[in-house]
Amino acid sequence: MEILAFIPPVLIGSALVVLLLPQFNLKGGWIIFTVCLGSGIGVGLTSSTIFLWLAWIGRPGAGYHLFEISSAILLTVMAACRYRRGRTAGPDHFRADEAQPDVPIRWLKRLVVVLLLISSGSFGLKAFVEDPYGTIDVRIVWNYRARWLFRGGDQWQHAFYSPVARDVEYEDDKGHAADYPLLITASVYRGWEVIGKDHFSIPILIAALFTFGTYFFMYAALAVLRNRNQGYMAVLLMLVSTQFLHLGTDQYGDVPLAFFILGTVAIFALKDRLPEISPQLLALAGFTTACAAWTKNEGVLFLALVILVRFIGQMGRADWSTVARESGYFLLGLMPVGGTLLYYKVMFAPRNDMINVPTLRETIFHLFDLDRYLITGAAILKKIMTFNESIVILLAVYWLISGLDRSDKVRKHVASNIILLFLMLGGYLFAYVITPYDLEWHIGSSIRRLFIQLWPAWVFIFFYCVRGPELTDDKGMKIRS
Repeated sequence: MEILAFIPPVLIGSALVVLLLPQFNLKGGWIIFTVCLGSGIGVGLTSSTIFLWLAWIGRPGAGYHLFEISSAILLTVMAACRYRRGRTAGPDHFRADEAQPDVPIRWLKRLVVVLLLISSGSFGLKAFVEDPYGTIDVRIVWNYRARWLFRGGDQWQHAFYSPVARDVEYEDDKGHAADYPLLITASVYRGWEVIGKDHFSIPILIAALFTFGTYFFMYAALAVLRNRNQGYMAVLLMLVSTQFLHLGTDQYGDVPLAFFILGTVAIFALKDRLPEISPQLLALAGFTTACAAWTKNEGVLFLALVILVRFIGQMGRADWSTVARESGYFLLGLMPVGGTLLYYKVMFAPRNDMINVPTLRETIFHLFDLDRYLITGAAILKKIMTFNESIVILLAVYWLISGLDRSDKVRKHVASNIILLFLMLGGYLFAYVITPYDLEWHIGSSIRRLFIQLWPAWVFIFFYCVRGPELTDDKGMKIRS
């Protein structure tokens, strides 16, 4: 019955997507796009709401559950009414500029379905049978803090005191990762409040939602922007590169962050293709970017870089009024969850274990240490070449065989997303350079997870840019699929 706890978040998030984009038919790729994106946004909103309720009112009881269920029903009814009135176009209309139809390759579809079923079985076996409580990071960070919120009574703020400290100097300052945002922690806590017990199934279901939600959203976004076969190829690559599934099974927070980074990149790609509905898409991008920041501290970096690349960076290309208007729409989507993050950081979160006053002198010294840049840069380049058993070589071969799609609708709108992801890599480099921890240990213990955060977005951009497989119809003509 634990799965019923996820119905309100899914309804709330999906309803918000429909309210913002009522003109698209809820069928095929669009309904998958809506439900997957809405599920992530709904989890972000409900985790934000329950934390504010706990901080302002007290432990959530019947009043909170009534509020959440009523909100889900109201938003669903509003979305249904707006969908009936506002549906004027759908995926077919969106692809009106494509000269060739979208014909799925049946064996490719079947292969993806089979691999998804195998991956689901593997996930369930490991998560529910072999290691239901996740890795050590999960136990001492996400679920540890959620258990304090659930069992702590009026001392719930002790959730922000980590049981692991770097050294004696930090023992009184809450220790490692104590200032991490609360999307996962608050979502686990919310699930436990709904079912009335701190059962291990709730964090597992959250991990499953974001792991398989990433696969399905990847397919849907590419099916909408390109075609279904590009979506199948992208999901196939994600399933073959098994490290993403492994981290999802282990309940790491990097997988939900990867979901929101992918969602933001895909929404911006859609916004660039459909400028007539850019206000609604910018608001959606605000939601997903805020949820990324509410998930992990790396998401805060992502938020800053989105603002830099997509708004500040556009000031020289677009007039000020356009940039200001687009920034306003983005801010509207950002405010609900982003405001909660700001409130948490100011009122509850302890100082960051990497950037703080006691380590300021050490940080400045590290910034001018050339060896740290060389060590970190070499580690990142090595990881690029060896990531997921050197899958970059497979991508290079596929690119050489298929080539790039040089159509204007693809070529003109991808640069900003590529710049955004490269800047994220640059941010990771600087984080390693200034780390107060042992540099080699820090890189070795976390670089794989940092790459996982960006991996789905890179896969999306790759298949958004390359040509897809082709079929031949009965007349011998090539049909892009």
